[in-house]
Amino acid sequence: MLDTHILLGSYPPRTKEIIDSTYPLLEATRAAMESIVRKTFDYGPIETHKLDVYYPPEHTDGTTQTAPILVFFYGGGLVTGSRSSPPSNLVYNNLGAYFASRGILTVIPDYRLVPGITYPQGSKDHLASLGDDNSTHVFVLAHSAGGMHVSGYLLTDLFASSPAAHIVRGVAFMGVPFETYPSQGKFYAVAETYYGDRKKIAQNQPLGILRRMEPSRVASLPPLRNYIAGSEPRAISSSMRNFAKEWEKKGGVVEVLVMDGHDHLSPVLALSSGSGEEWGEDLVAWIGSS
Repeated sequence: MLDTHILLGSYPPRTKEIIDSTYPLLEATRAAMESIVRKTFDYGPIETHKLDVYYPPEHTDGTTQTAPILVFFYGGGLVTGSRSSPPSNLVYNNLGAYFASRGILTVIPDYRLVPGITYPQGSKDHLASLGDDNSTHVFVLAHSAGGMHVSGYLLTDLFASSPAAHIVRGVAFMGVPFETYPSQGKFYAVAETYYGDRKKIAQNQPLGILRRMEPSRVASLPPLRNYIAGSEPRAISSSMRNFAKEWEKKGGVVEVLVMDGHDHLSPVLALSSGSGEEWGEDLVAWIGSS
């Protein structure tokens, strides 16, 4: 039976309270966030292929071999997103600084967006940004549409035949629409642009791929952690639970955690705000124990 845990703690603010036009909760901790060393690198041939690396304070001299690595892929409905969002540049700097301050070298890449790409180019960008690191302690965190791309390579030969297959120790998904429906309107239309048409959506969206996979292949993949917001849209929460059930049925290791009080965006925005960070502490502990 699928094991589900509830992450409790101080009642976290929802997205509206965190943003409030000026991100007051994050602005109050800007100095602490900006004290974390951040460097930008290219990982591919085009302008979009850039990533930011946030260094733990004890590894700012470049001796990062012993630090665990977390690669975060943001969402944005397949059509928007940036590793650091102007004009305030607090998001997703808050996430990078949060995990780096806890001893985890954190990487946040940009990637190409629809309509400039079609399946599986988004997954290939995500795969390329993982690089060919010598570390054996790499973890992935993917939110929303970013998780569609991550699972798109995790479940196919793109991952199995890559160096990443030997270095990724665990994957955490958060608010990921593993399955899309015509009733989702605008987002489904974007999915059609990315995948090609309705038949191709059904075939190549993550849950469609997973249902066709051999159990031995699933069992060989890294363990999963599925984070679901307490107020996640029903279509997303249902697809995440269905994905977890199918994953476990085929021999994969997965835990489902419900972030009580959060909505779709607030878990990521809450990091470094001092409120609603329980899921982040849980992820830090998971990385430390793996």
